[in-house]
Amino acid sequence: MTPAKQISKLSSSARSFILSGSRSIAASGSSRAHTDDEPCVSRRQQLQAEKRPSSLVLTPSVVPKKVDDSGRPSLLPQHVSSSHSVSYASAVIREEEEEASSAPIGDQILRAGVKAVNILSDLANCKLPSFDKGSEVSGLLPKAFMVDPTRPITSVKSSNVKALGRDLAKAYPGSSSKESKTRNPSRSFQGSKEAARGQHCNTRHVVENVCSVLKSFRWGPAAEEALEKLRDEKKIVMSPRQANQVLMQMNDYGNALGFFYWLKKQPDFKHDDYTYTTMLGSLGRAKQFGAINKLLNEMVREGVRPNTVTYNRLIHSYGRANYLKEAMNVFNQMQKSGCEPDRVTYCTLIDIHAKAGFLDIAMDIHQRMNAAGIETDTFTYSLIINCLGKAGRLPAAHKLFCEMVDKGCAPNLVTYNIMIDLHAKARNYQSALKLYRDMQSAGFKPDKVTYSIVMVVLGHCGYLEEAEGVFAKMEEENWVPDEPVYGLLVDLWGKAGNVEKAWRWYQAMLGAGVLPNVPTFNSLLSTFLRVNKISEASELLQNMLALGLRPSLQTYTLLLSCCTDGRSKLDMGFCGQLMARTGHPAHMFLLKMPSAGPDGQNVRSHANSFLDLMHSEDRESKRGLVDAVVDFLHKSGLKEEAGSVWEVAAQKNVFPDALREKSRSYWLINLHVMSEGTAVTALSRTLAWFRKQMLVSGCSPARIDIVTGWGRRSRVTGTSMVRQAVEELLNVFGSPFFTESGNSGCFVGCGEALNRWLVQSYVERMHLL
Repeated sequence: MTPAKQISKLSSSARSFILSGSRSIAASGSSRAHTDDEPCVSRRQQLQAEKRPSSLVLTPSVVPKKVDDSGRPSLLPQHVSSSHSVSYASAVIREEEEEASSAPIGDQILRAGVKAVNILSDLANCKLPSFDKGSEVSGLLPKAFMVDPTRPITSVKSSNVKALGRDLAKAYPGSSSKESKTRNPSRSFQGSKEAARGQHCNTRHVVENVCSVLKSFRWGPAAEEALEKLRDEKKIVMSPRQANQVLMQMNDYGNALGFFYWLKKQPDFKHDDYTYTTMLGSLGRAKQFGAINKLLNEMVREGVRPNTVTYNRLIHSYGRANYLKEAMNVFNQMQKSGCEPDRVTYCTLIDIHAKAGFLDIAMDIHQRMNAAGIETDTFTYSLIINCLGKAGRLPAAHKLFCEMVDKGCAPNLVTYNIMIDLHAKARNYQSALKLYRDMQSAGFKPDKVTYSIVMVVLGHCGYLEEAEGVFAKMEEENWVPDEPVYGLLVDLWGKAGNVEKAWRWYQAMLGAGVLPNVPTFNSLLSTFLRVNKISEASELLQNMLALGLRPSLQTYTLLLSCCTDGRSKLDMGFCGQLMARTGHPAHMFLLKMPSAGPDGQNVRSHANSFLDLMHSEDRESKRGLVDAVVDFLHKSGLKEEAGSVWEVAAQKNVFPDALREKSRSYWLINLHVMSEGTAVTALSRTLAWFRKQMLVSGCSPARIDIVTGWGRRSRVTGTSMVRQAVEELLNVFGSPFFTESGNSGCFVGCGEALNRWLVQSYVERMHLL
């Protein structure tokens, strides 16, 4: 068949860019983030377009004071303190600030709720589990327990958890009712009120002194010497309760682990289940599974039995690293050991599976929770509603919300925030605002998350000045704006194309003493790249690195997208330099991309290894990475390589909603969240898969719908670049797909005509067009 012209040709400089060894490409945390959302164009901006300067004008009020050697204003913050930065969940529990502030609004909502329930779970499980102190357990070394410390993270096997039940059964064959009532004297609060107050003051004094020392040193001989000096001079003898409070305040897992083992060497000190659990949680946040394995071995040897909170921390650690099989194995062994899962256990499992795209498993876990006698409360309803909404099933989420109300389970502020956020993301702005009014009518006052969501709604409706008014209202209500709030306004004005206003809000953030984080830098970087201000983008990235901030996957997607859409060879060269400067593994991934062999297996192996390396990244980040990479390869003429990368990503469930069977033999191919190069590649390889299945099994699809939606760069149905690319591809190959009346973004193929077309040999090679 005569090859048709390419759908979206890149200049020859693009091919030379990647083939000459300058494949310094970046991965992303969100799919082509600078074009992912519908542009936010202010209504007033449109009326004043003629008066606006075409280039960035830095007025004296927004120019930073510091000037670098070249005479240009520096983007580094001046005298910035992060002490005023307030996390949405800071009143609940301290967590990694970067992760909390970089998460989408919906995830921030759920994170706060999950942490609150975790605290309640800790309180509910405050009774120490009993064990036979006379039992000999020093010989127990469950080396298969959890993750082998000698292996890399990517080699985690499901079987690593299976020894848990056996080891615990050996270590704890049983205990008497008398033993079960034994409590740790260090945790006894009996006595007079005066003694209790004195004990509290002493505990606080000890914790403050030890934390002060640990914050002054990296763990090593100097830190040990300082602690021993403190112990000898002030006669400090730490209890497990005090040690646990110190561990909870430590953000550096290396320091925490050093302090933990230093305590083990102290006379008359013995770690309990609380200190072990806190230390395991710290290692889990750092994804140090080898150290977790070692510590669990020691925990069993020391006769300390894991409790419900311990298991919950382990499940959460594996889940946040996307090791879902390992998380489920911990859950199963937890039950075998006689430790009953609680609400936190089930909710954590629901959350991690839904975030990974396994919504059916998440809903099955919910049913198991109900079968275990744990009723669905407001928090659990909120969690499942959020899961359904994020999976694109907003009608089902809304139905569950109504069911919740009908059953007398009153929504709380978190529930309303989730529903408003889901409708906002679905561009149901009027519905979002109605829910906002309903929430206030129900007696709930907006919090900082609510205000942020409403600002997003107003921004996407084009009312950016009104969004700024909400910011002012938030301050009037004594909510202290933090980095995500300022970053949101930077992002909204940047997407509206108003570089000056985005820059002013960035300066306002610095003036308020709020330290910018990676997402804010990304928003400003996106703004500069959108208007082709490459030199400003370069300076911004340099200053981001100077602040010690590590570029995220979103950073790489922005740079890669700019390279893909490069207007000139000079632009592409600049982007290549910036991507190389970040030093991210994605740089080497594309630099070492092999030319496709006869069957493409070498490219698939290369992509498979890289995605294994990125295993612990969240699904949205990996989706953005794959979208950017496939789009770049496709538009650079490396279409065989693009197809192979897509196939690996599809096998790894990176795009879980790309193909779904709506009913028997009725399939849906969903392309609307993809860039045009990725959409064409995904459609071609999916249709080739249908052809292969027909030839092998003889079963034919009755109907296939191809959904292109509005596209990622369009604002009006029918003008989508994705839709145009898909339509051209289908027309070139004479497909029987057509658009139904009233839905120009959906192509439908059905019946015998579809089946006759699918068996044609050229369907297998469509992706090479």
